[in-house]
This record gives sequence, C-alpha cells and structure tokens, in this order.
Amino acid sequence: MRRRACLWWAAVCAALVLAWWFLTVRFNYGGNWTALYCTGDRMGVPPALASERVYVFAGSHGFDGQFYHYIAHDPLLRQGLWKHIDAPRYRYRRILLPGLAYLAATGQARWIDAAYLLVTLGFVFLGAYWLGRHTDRHLGQPAWGLAFALAPAVLVSIDRLTVDTALAALCVGYLYYARAGPSWERYTVLVAAGLSRETGLLLVAACCGAALLRREWVRAAVFSTAALPALAWYLYVEAQAPAGASVSLSWIPFSGLLDRLLHPPSYPLAGPVLWLAHGLDYLAVAAVWLALALVARLAFRQKPGPLEMSALLFALLALGLGPGDAWESVFSFGRTLTPLLLLLALEGLALGSWLALLPAAMVGPRILLQLAPQALGILRGLAGLA
Repeated sequence: MRRRACLWWAAVCAALVLAWWFLTVRFNYGGNWTALYCTGDRMGVPPALASERVYVFAGSHGFDGQFYHYIAHDPLLRQGLWKHIDAPRYRYRRILLPGLAYLAATGQARWIDAAYLLVTLGFVFLGAYWLGRHTDRHLGQPAWGLAFALAPAVLVSIDRLTVDTALAALCVGYLYYARAGPSWERYTVLVAAGLSRETGLLLVAACCGAALLRREWVRAAVFSTAALPALAWYLYVEAQAPAGASVSLSWIPFSGLLDRLLHPPSYPLAGPVLWLAHGLDYLAVAAVWLALALVARLAFRQKPGPLEMSALLFALLALGLGPGDAWESVFSFGRTLTPLLLLLALEGLALGSWLALLPAAMVGPRILLQLAPQALGILRGLAGLA
C-alpha cells in the first residue's frame, strides 16, 4: 500500500508536468512542441531537421536543450549534427537522456521528439517516486514526492528540455538505495549517473570514498566499476568530436561565487520587476552560501556516509567553478548545483531539520519568476483573451 501511494504521487507529478507542457505549447507557442527545446535563430537549425519545423526564438542564442535535441537525432555522431552544437565533446558526454530517447524512438527521426518528452517524463516520475519513498520512510508522507518537480534543475528541464532532470532523479535514487544497503539498483543508478552528466561521477566517487573510510575494500572496488561505462563513452566521444568550450574550473576557491555576487547580470527590465529579479538573484546566490555552510557542518562527522560524502564533493564543485557561464544565471548554477541542494534537502527531511530545506527553496523563486510570462499566457488563453 505504501509503495502504491508513492507510485500514485509520482504519476500525479508527471501528469502535472505534462499538463504544463500542453498548456504552454497550446497558448504560448501556437501548438509547436519543439518550442520546448528553446532553439535560437543565432545558432541556426540543421538542414537535416528542416522537416520538423523547429520553433525558433528570434534574436536568441537559445539554450542547451536545442543541442541535446540534435544529439537525440544523432547519438553516435554519424550524421554530422554535431557541427551545429556549440561544444560537441562537452555536450555529447551527457548521453543518457538523448540516447534513451533515440532508443525509445527505435532510431526513427519522426518519433524522436515524442520519445524525448516521454523519457524526460520518465525521469520526473522516477525522481518523484524515489523522493516519495524517502519521505514515506522518514515522515510517513509519500505526497512529498510532488516536490521533486520544484527542484531547480527539474524546473529548468521542464521549461527548456535540458538533461538535468535525469541526474536530479538519480541523486534521489542514489540516496534512497544507499540507505537500503548494497544492491543492484544502487549500482545501476551510479552507472546511469555518470552517463547523465560528468558531475554524476561524483556520486560514484562519494560511494567509493564512504566505503574506503569504513575499510570496506571490496565494496569500494565493486562500486568503482560503475564509472567504467561513462569513461568508455567519454573516450569514444573524445575520438569522434572536436574539442570546444566547457565549464571552467578554478584553483582559487570561491572565485566564481564571489564574481557572481559582485557582478550581477543585467536584464532588459525596469521598475519593480527588475528589482524583484535582482532580489531573487541575490537570494539564489545566498542559497549557495548557506548550502556550503551546512555541508561544512556535515563534514565534521567522524565517518561520513554516502550522503555526507556526496554533499561534500558537490560543495567542492561549487567552490571550484570559476567565473563565467557556469554562474551566468540561476538557470546555469541552479542546475549544476541541484544535486547539492537536493542531498541537503533529503537529509533535512530525514532528520526533521527544516534549515536544510532552505537552500533549494531559495533558488526556486527566481526560476519561477522566469516562467511567469508563460503562466500569464496560459491564464489569458484559458480566459479566452489570447
């Protein structure tokens, strides 16, 4: 019965996401579902996809979802679509979601878009299910699974079809299975995490590190092999794709975070909306500082477990992100650091510490503000004003 309740709430979460897609596509994008990829006219659409009539945003470079769309059509770099990707080697490492979309579509180009949406919904369902199981175990409240849709990376993925929902779901699954002990499910989650994003390998490192601290040599050796599929894929991509821009790391701790704090982005806004945008920006940056402080407190535990080790490694990632695109907007650093925010929130739910929930809650409002024009378009459409 408890598992059924978790499945039910996970289905509701996925249904809500699907409903949002349907409404925003219907009333904001004229029924063209490819608008969800956020393709910019400055990047151009590959001629091979001309038949899709891809929705293009004028005067825009678009967003990352457009590149993963191309990868889903050409996962093995055989059709030349990589030439239309800003950093092919960097993007192609994140093969899990677009690769699954290609497999779900059985390689048929006409089904790729539907399969991409279906796979994204699948990860929303899994993340909500695992979150429901986690909160049911500690609070007896499986309805908390709905909160998965409010994770920063998930909100961005819902809006722009990036691949980050996959790693967010896998982080929740990793913690859920880690608390249950060694299992094939935990190993599978770790394999998938490395293929979803490079940062997913931090979960593998955390799992092995926690085992080593407990002198569980065999367990550490076994779980270290979960990184092999990702590393093998990275080697393939290195051989097939040219190098390009990627996220810059810095040896100077806090350099990117401090630069973001001192040099906020400029927006083509005015008046109260501009003040609200900047205020929520600072709130999101403050969330990262608070998360780092909470991780520092966790680090003083004598034998950190998988959660503490994972949170520590993602905190080090936050410290090492240099100035640049990684901190350009909440849509950027909010996605990258969602595993840190999620892990802290899950620990807070388990221990009844509401303070640990704050970092994730402080990032969400700025992303939701970005979605406000779409929400207004939906309301106008439902009211018959559009």
